[in-house]
Amino acid sequence: MTSSSPHGRRRKPAAGLLPRTAAPTSISRSNPQHRLMPASGPGGSRRKQITAATTLSVAAVLTAALTAAHAGPAPTGTGPAVQASSTSAVSAPVQAPVGAAISYERPAVTTEQAPAPLPAPAKTQVAGSGTAAPQAAAAPTAAAAPAAPSARLGAPLASMSVASPFGIRSSPITGSGELHTGLDLVAACQVAVFAAGSGTVVEAGWSAYGGGNRIVVDHGNGLKSTYNHLASIETSVGASVTAGQRLAAAGTTGNSTGCHLHFEVLLNGQTVNPQGWM
Repeated sequence: MTSSSPHGRRRKPAAGLLPRTAAPTSISRSNPQHRLMPASGPGGSRRKQITAATTLSVAAVLTAALTAAHAGPAPTGTGPAVQASSTSAVSAPVQAPVGAAISYERPAVTTEQAPAPLPAPAKTQVAGSGTAAPQAAAAPTAAAAPAAPSARLGAPLASMSVASPFGIRSSPITGSGELHTGLDLVAACQVAVFAAGSGTVVEAGWSAYGGGNRIVVDHGNGLKSTYNHLASIETSVGASVTAGQRLAAAGTTGNSTGCHLHFEVLLNGQTVNPQGWM
């Protein structure tokens, strides 16, 4: 057999073995002493992950160190807590507790009606001195009250029958509406007419306002009675008469359409319904 030269052929490498030049290595920059790790092969991807994680860890450490250096030395003790509390105290708004109230002193104010002014004292003449002396003011007196309906008047005729009452009516002469200021009492001509109450005769004669022959008796306290359209007058002005005394005879003088007695009652110059006083 011919012997083969030890250098004549290249031996086939055993399975699983690779030449040193066929397996490139990756050196970790962060750790120069890191052992060489193959970049390829069955564990290549796992080794890449380990290398990346190591790089990120180192970067995080460096970032933390730089941040701490710029921030300066860390305060010790309770400084941060005190500083935070003081800042909060300055910036926090002031709030009143729930239910708090603000009150002010207010003086009591009262009002009362001003007193009425006193009347000026009246002056009286002092005899022989020529000077007027003050006189106490007289107490106010009540005005004379008009006669009350209780002061009744009597009937001016022996027989009373009302032909036309007091109030608005149609005039028997003009036909227009008018206020009838008295009572028209049924009376034949020359029938006796009597005083309705005691008093003084203040009118006795011809009336220019349609009453014809007219008599007015003043009973006092603003109360008067009148007798109109008389045929004759049997009294005079100023005569004092008593209730029931004959004054005249009924007739139809003046604005009249027939014999009757127009009887009126006046209170303070105003005609009122005579039926309220009889």
